[in-house]
Amino acid sequence: MSLAFNIAKCVAWASGLATPEDWSRWQKGLLVMQAELALPPLADIPAMQRRRLSPFAKIALHCAIEASGSAQSDIPVVFSSRHGDLHRTTGLIEDIAQGKDLSPTQFGLSVHNAAVGLFSIFSGNQAPISAIAAGQSSFMVGLIDSVAKLKANKLPRILYVYCDLVVPECYSQYVEHDVSIGIGLLIEAAQTPSAMFQLTQSQTEAATHSDHQALDFMKFYMGDETQYVATVNQQLWQLNRNDKVQSSGI
Repeated sequence: MSLAFNIAKCVAWASGLATPEDWSRWQKGLLVMQAELALPPLADIPAMQRRRLSPFAKIALHCAIEASGSAQSDIPVVFSSRHGDLHRTTGLIEDIAQGKDLSPTQFGLSVHNAAVGLFSIFSGNQAPISAIAAGQSSFMVGLIDSVAKLKANKLPRILYVYCDLVVPECYSQYVEHDVSIGIGLLIEAAQTPSAMFQLTQSQTEAATHSDHQALDFMKFYMGDETQYVATVNQQLWQLNRNDKVQSSGI
């Protein structure tokens, strides 16, 4: 399988990395992630609604809103996350263990598609929206799904949003290479033969796996390499950049 596409805009948020300059310096090894996770201001969302948002939802919404720009009211969306809003879910589980009643609001905001659903509400977007969870492969599977929908439905563009946070301490022993990161990609149909990116998927005998696909993607996107390879459980994804087509940057 091979899919060609362009990235019109990339917005990313992580611990201490918020601006294009931050990501550029990080990619060059001049800036490191901070221990404390700062949150985006989301100034366009009313304060009463903003207060109800978890850190996970705030980062996901920031990436979705900033990446989609003026297209946010009618653009199809694919959202992907390995763990979803696990901090909120963990709080609900703890309430159950303590015999407390569950808050319907908290429960409704804990489901996997809650963040992208909130984006739909805030933006008035009635276009098709899907939410994905695919374990360690969540970032690349979401990217494949986005580009496949773009091609199959002959769409001019689609919004892809990925978000995950460092898991709660009680789960940390089960997760390797854990980071907090959100990415929003405004993906456009390729204008053959000048596609910016080519994505292929195949089988491999290798048992190794990529440390963190979303973070590795940002390192590739912000750099000069023409190829990024990710492997998880005998699945291999290869992303090639056309060095004759300049990236639009973050």
